[in-house]
Amino acid sequence: MVAMAHVTKTDRKLEDKMLTFAGDAERVDALAKARNFKRSWIELAEALTSVRDRESFANWGFDTFEMYCLKELHLKSATVHKLTGTYSFLQTAAPKVIERSRRDDPRQLVPSLKAVDFVARATERGAADETTLSEIRRAAFDEGAEAPMLSRRYREVAFPVSDAERGDRLRSQLVSTARRLANLIAEPDCPLSRGIAEQVEVAMGSVLQALEN
Repeated sequence: MVAMAHVTKTDRKLEDKMLTFAGDAERVDALAKARNFKRSWIELAEALTSVRDRESFANWGFDTFEMYCLKELHLKSATVHKLTGTYSFLQTAAPKVIERSRRDDPRQLVPSLKAVDFVARATERGAADETTLSEIRRAAFDEGAEAPMLSRRYREVAFPVSDAERGDRLRSQLVSTARRLANLIAEPDCPLSRGIAEQVEVAMGSVLQALEN
């Protein structure tokens, strides 16, 4: 017995719309790729870019590209922005990846959206030298490294944290911890004696005053 694939409500809505607009090839193509988003994000990104650039959404009764994506494809603006932005990066930096995705061959390596996004952000940041950036691209595009592995291996060199940023982060953590401890000390069920609790409250008040000044 063959197991049936899980079909969500969104899948059904998209399939119904594909039938409704069967006479409009471009519109059906975008719907089909939205339905297969997780399996073929590059194809969807390419279709979205085409719809946006050709302004086809206006012919379909939508005032904006974002409204079309949300109402018809059930895609949020942040997702659409990431898809089209990352696709644009591939067009410039690695068109071979796009060509590879078009081949109907499961053996062809297609990097994940998050992996390509990591490469795009690292390139835009410009902190890593060209040799390192080439290594990052090779790991993502040719070896199939996923975003978590890329982050573990290259985060510090691609997204270095300055001393000022490190200090601000530590200060924020100290403020959050001091406030939380002060609130816990004030709880009626706090197991500390009143004298110790008051000392801690005073100490946390001093910490917060020093940090906020």
